[in-house]
Amino acid sequence: MKALAEWILAGRGQAVMVAAVSLVLALLITPLALVSAAVPALVTLRRGLREGLLVSLLAMVALGVLGWLLFGQPLALAITGALLWLPVCGLAELLRWSRSLRFAVEAAALLGLLMVAGQYLFFDDVAGYWKGAMSDYLAQTVDAAVMPEAEQRKLVDALAPWMAGALGAAWFIQLTLALFLARGAQARVENPGGFAREFRRLRLGTWLLILVPVTLVAGMLEKGPGLASQLSLVGLSAFFFQGVALVHGLVDRLQAGVGWLVGFYLMLVIGMPASFTLVSAAGFADGLVNFRARVRPRGADDGDGE
Repeated sequence: MKALAEWILAGRGQAVMVAAVSLVLALLITPLALVSAAVPALVTLRRGLREGLLVSLLAMVALGVLGWLLFGQPLALAITGALLWLPVCGLAELLRWSRSLRFAVEAAALLGLLMVAGQYLFFDDVAGYWKGAMSDYLAQTVDAAVMPEAEQRKLVDALAPWMAGALGAAWFIQLTLALFLARGAQARVENPGGFAREFRRLRLGTWLLILVPVTLVAGMLEKGPGLASQLSLVGLSAFFFQGVALVHGLVDRLQAGVGWLVGFYLMLVIGMPASFTLVSAAGFADGLVNFRARVRPRGADDGDGE
């Protein structure tokens, strides 16, 4: 990672190329979208918002050209890049200015919440919109011999009511992971181990501690998934990151082996989606109790002078 980060930071052309090419390749290998979004964020962290935005705009032009050559649609890829690069540049500038990972994550959560609220502002029937969009997409991309139309309808009926919140949560998660990747790359170049220490201390603010239970309770009173239920998905996603930070912090304080983290991530992947909810609940509980402050580091002095 360090070599790639140094190469990206060595010149504007390299940054534009990596951002644009990795986003095109993300059509085949989805995680590369995070690499693409991390590039302008890394440039912003190192050189400021102006340079990060310039790299983003040049990469959007490159994507437009690639989109025209490959698909005959010059705008589709460029708009996708804008939705990733411009917000993450803003988050990176906030992190650069505030030096607070918490503020940056909370700002990303706010963007996710606005994404959800915006859908309810612009569409009279949000679930109906997603039902139509998903039905059209499946009809065009899925062979009826592979998934019968009846099964497609069941899938759409189950997922469409939750798509507004899922989109907001997914956008928040993507922006946050890209910011983490950029911050980690910057630390490799400038301050090895700095991001790990920063992440282990991550604790979110009181407003999210209030928002999550309020939206969960309000969601229970709704007739079907409504705005409150959708907003709760973003809030829970925010505390998922605090839950992961909690695990890393406890492993560090107890000087446990890396095997504990490997086991945690295996459990996380295998146990989805229940493990996501469990880790989010742990993160929320940590916001109330602050477990990391209550755990004494292994080897710490007992205070008896021995």
